Amino acid sequence: MMHPHAHPQHVIKQALLVALTLFLLITAVNVGICAQNTTSAIAVDYFYEEGCLKCQQALPAIEEVTNTHGSNLTSLEIISSYDLAREYGISVVPAVVVDKRIVITYSDYQGNTTLLKDLLSSAIVIASEDKSDTSGISKNEVKKNTEISPLLVFLAGLLAGFNPCILAVMAFLATLILSSSGRKKDILKMILGFCSGIFITYMAVGLSILGTAYMLPSLKSTITTAMVVLIFILGCWHIYDAYHLRKYSISTFHTPKAMIKLLEKTAKSNILLLSFVSGGLFSLVKAPCVGAIYFSILDMLVGRTDLTLGTFYLAIYNLGVIFPIITLGILLGYGMKPQTITELKENKRVEIRLFTGIVLIFLALLLHLHLI
Repeated sequence: MMHPHAHPQHVIKQALLVALTLFLLITAVNVGICAQNTTSAIAVDYFYEEGCLKCQQALPAIEEVTNTHGSNLTSLEIISSYDLAREYGISVVPAVVVDKRIVITYSDYQGNTTLLKDLLSSAIVIASEDKSDTSGISKNEVKKNTEISPLLVFLAGLLAGFNPCILAVMAFLATLILSSSGRKKDILKMILGFCSGIFITYMAVGLSILGTAYMLPSLKSTITTAMVVLIFILGCWHIYDAYHLRKYSISTFHTPKAMIKLLEKTAKSNILLLSFVSGGLFSLVKAPCVGAIYFSILDMLVGRTDLTLGTFYLAIYNLGVIFPIITLGILLGYGMKPQTITELKENKRVEIRLFTGIVLIFLALLLHLHLI
């Protein structure tokens, strides 16, 4: 039993150690389950054509997944196996049939071998877990496992945008501008520049990560693992920050003095430009505070989308992030006092931090177990 006079910092360290131990334990259990589910009984038929470039590009990905799952891979030349291919409804190659019933064709992954791996892996897992199912599973059912709801992505952005760090900066900038010029137009300029800086920075960082995963598929597993670990650590940090705020009324997410000086300059001249720069730097400097949910979305996007679809989802997420900022900015420009935002931040920041931390740890576990 813990001593009643134990130092608070020691208590927090013990709590975080327990959380980390739980995470590692679940990891070990999950690895054991995956090992048990691996089976050599799942048949994978690969239909190809001699001289087909798309077939040559798909084969390494197919071999990698089937070797990982211990499946039996059979290569079938479509001309000599035309009757069998016709039974599966296959008319073009490359095409893959898992367990004689789940068909994956080129149109399902459009040349994205990372997506092909995910589709094939999902199909093998489904076939392994449901060998007795004779009703058959269509390729559309397999594809559902990789689909992401645009509404979910937008709501995740809203959650990230309604953040104490962002609220604090909004109130600070509005106060500076009102005390400097007092013009509503300047506040609207500040909002436009600040939101544009956040949007473009998050898009650039996200596309860099997605592009790397797309161009170097071998790094996908490393990238997703690193993100899950980072999300888990940030979740623990948010929970610790909630405690720190409750105990000392000071956040552990500090804003560098250089950032504060830049924000102060924003209110004096070149409001649009400096607000844009401030928004971009804010996205990077305060990433531990506002970027954790962003990493969760990126983790889901890596491997499930191509660059075009990934760009679409990133744009939806970033619109969700800046939506609360735009709304508050308009309210500030038309009469709301910055003190109102400050009071909201002060009154609810502990609850927001604690809720965000719990959500992040939960997300990390779901992502790690491949449940989302």
